[in-house]
This record gives sequence, structure tokens and C-alpha cells, in this order.
Amino acid sequence: MADRLILLLSVFGCFTCCVRADGKEVLPDPCDCKDWYGRCKNSGEKWIDDDTWRYECSGKNQSDSTFVGCQANEQVGKALLKVGENVTIDGFWYSCSSNEQRHKYEQEPRCTVNESDHHVGEMFRDGVFQWICLDTGRWVTGCFYQNETKHWVLLKIGETGYNGLVKHVCDRYLDHPGRVQYYAQIRDDVPHKSPTNKGKNQNLPELVDNRLKEEPVKWLHENAAMFIGSKDNFGAKIRFLPASRRKSY
Repeated sequence: MADRLILLLSVFGCFTCCVRADGKEVLPDPCDCKDWYGRCKNSGEKWIDDDTWRYECSGKNQSDSTFVGCQANEQVGKALLKVGENVTIDGFWYSCSSNEQRHKYEQEPRCTVNESDHHVGEMFRDGVFQWICLDTGRWVTGCFYQNETKHWVLLKIGETGYNGLVKHVCDRYLDHPGRVQYYAQIRDDVPHKSPTNKGKNQNLPELVDNRLKEEPVKWLHENAAMFIGSKDNFGAKIRFLPASRRKSY
């Protein structure tokens, strides 16, 4: 029978619709707009897909929904960006763009350490270690120690510093070159004596072994030291539209 209807259950929208034998879809009434997944929306309704894409229904008679902008991440309170907008919030840029091929949301990469955000290329200190922020994470670039005047001195990885009888070392472990360590120890190339009747020699250091507390990602490049990847951090999200599948290359 040509006009026989086949009842289907939509996996995404959990609503019923009908498809005629000729393949034409008949959506339930009312159905002012269809969203990305083919679900019906009422005129005036607004919603967000995948916690990023903002749509609204402003038409009638099964028209396509209107893409109105992008939702930023929780770090900036999920601010709404209009299509074509590029804004700076708390020192970091965000943008939202769209064309017939795709929607695109972008945010400036960062390194978040101890609730502080750092820009790509920025050097910063965390504990006794110096770091540099990259697009994909952060690298250890050196270690700090205090000299005789209590000023902090930076050692690059592989360097050794001396403070009287104390030797300060910033280096990779021989058996685990993906991990950087800083330690201080008494020099073995300078003779010294500890007092026998007055307790501790205050010129000698308290031994330090500050190892990184996060499990490192092993990096195969021979001159890499320590790398910690950014978790749940991305630079862009893209939703490709049906028109992109029809484009010839």
C-alpha cells in the first residue's frame, strides 16, 4: 500500500515519527523547527548542544533551527559568544565563527596550575621548579635554590650550583630521564669538619629531594626533560555541517 506508514522510534529525540513508503518523513504536529539531531522544537525555544553550540527556533513548518553562538567554558562562567564575536575575558581570548561548512569555537590555550592560569610561552615558578607553558602542557626548564644572601638562583637542567659547602643539582634521573630532580648535598671536594660539642653545623644543608609529584608523560625526544600534559584542555571545537560533505576537493 503506497500510503502505508511505518512507525519509527527516534534514538536521539525519543519521539515517534512516521515515514511513508516513498521515504518522506512525517514529523509530529506541531514541529516548528528541527534541531541537529532531527528532534522537534517549538518556536521561541532555545537550547545548547554538546555544552557548546547555542541554537534557537524562530521559524515554522519544520524549518531549520538557527545557530546563534557558542558557549564558553566554565572558567568564564559559560559566557555566550555571538557568531563572529572575538572577545577577551580575564586576559584570554575566545571566538565563535560559522559558515556554510562548519561552526567553530576557539579558546586561547593555557596552563592551569594551583588555580592560576598561564599563557603559552610564559615562564612561571611552582615550588622549586621553573616551568614553561606550551599549547599542550608544561615543561620543567630548571630549578631554584637559595644562595648565601637568601636570594633565589635559577639552575637550568643539568647545571650545578655551589653555596659554600653545599652543592645544588638540577638534573634528570639516570634511570628515568623523563623526571627532573633537584637536590642539595655536602660537597665532597672540599674538606670540612662538624663540631663535636655544639650540635649541628649550620653551614651544612638540610638534604632536599623535591621530586615532581605528578606522574610524567615520557617524551622520546633526547633533550626533553619533564612534561605534564594539560588535562581537559583544548584549543578549538568544530561542528561540520551537511554542506561540508558535499564539497568537492
